Amino acid sequence: MNPPSSVAIHLLLPVGVITVFFALSHYHSGLPLLFWDMLPAFFYIFAIVAVGVSWHYNRSRFIFIVLPLILLFWTLNVLDQAKTSYLVILLPVIIAPHLILFLFLKERGLFSVWGLLKLLFVGSEIALIAFLLYTTPQIPPFFESIIFDEQLTHWTTLPDAVLILTLITLLFFLLMSFIHHQVIYQSAFGGIFFLIMAGLHYHSHTPQLALAFLGVVVLVFGVLLKESYRLAFYDELTNLPGRRALIEDMAKLGRKYALAMVDIDHFKKFNDTYGHDTGDDVLKMVSAILGSVGGGGKAYRYGGEEFTVLFPSKSADHAFTEMDKLRHTIASTPFTVRNTKGKQKGKNRTVHIRISSGVVEKEREDKDPFSVMKRADNGLYKAKKQGRNKVIKG
Repeated sequence: MNPPSSVAIHLLLPVGVITVFFALSHYHSGLPLLFWDMLPAFFYIFAIVAVGVSWHYNRSRFIFIVLPLILLFWTLNVLDQAKTSYLVILLPVIIAPHLILFLFLKERGLFSVWGLLKLLFVGSEIALIAFLLYTTPQIPPFFESIIFDEQLTHWTTLPDAVLILTLITLLFFLLMSFIHHQVIYQSAFGGIFFLIMAGLHYHSHTPQLALAFLGVVVLVFGVLLKESYRLAFYDELTNLPGRRALIEDMAKLGRKYALAMVDIDHFKKFNDTYGHDTGDDVLKMVSAILGSVGGGGKAYRYGGEEFTVLFPSKSADHAFTEMDKLRHTIASTPFTVRNTKGKQKGKNRTVHIRISSGVVEKEREDKDPFSVMKRADNGLYKAKKQGRNKVIKG
């Protein structure tokens, strides 16, 4: 489960873009006419740039969102009113599963077998829509049925069934933001779907349609920037900030702070005994607990099985109390080793992981945070020498 605070932070971008969209749409008369006239051109330009950037960063899922969006925008502006109305009803049934599918598909490159299959899938979607449009089908009766009171839905031409589908899909993306580890994507895709549906609501008003679809492109750029930051500053395995983030944050420290160095006891022996996959699971478990550190602390993966915890504006006594709580929590949390090989296959074993830590406070003679870190590392070495599963205050 992702903490509500993390979900809220990642929802700021889509909520912000959606808010700007509605603000501009509502106060459209206060903006220059040239702005609205240029919006379609802005959308096409930024959408093409977004495709190129997604390709460069190997994020093909956005290519398969933005390219169909360009085609959709053009189509909505060239079709006659009858076909446009039918398309607006038909599209949500295809867009919702399309976004969900590309949200969960792994990135396997554009020029690969998987990339070819994705292209064929999107091509088949487009062919299906074109076939339905040009065989002059009838709108299914279900979409013409009235479900809500007319006073609740008079503001839109979208059918009640489409509004229900929209609500269910948005709730799905919101739920996934809480339970799926890729919260960056889950929250953004909810915003993307909302803006596409808002565009369909304004399908007869080209400027607002362009503004909504431009909002989708802005969200794509925002996610790419956030993902680039995460890859640069966060450890992929543990989801903790990495060494680069630690160095950046140490440069911001004031005159008073405490620092702890942490190491998992007998980790190499554990790895050799149970394998690196199990070792990775241990790192994830320990990281999750260290990441929950209280008292104003922040945990980082320093490298291997070693971690650093910063306590800005805190004393060594304060940091020692928090680190000893974490040590006790980790030691008392059972870890199940799943045996998948040999004669003992299928028989699981429960073990307890332990950590050692050295905690120090910045002193006058320390030249920089790295000097403080070295003293904390010496405290960690003492904890190892004294039998491990200890926190030593320097």
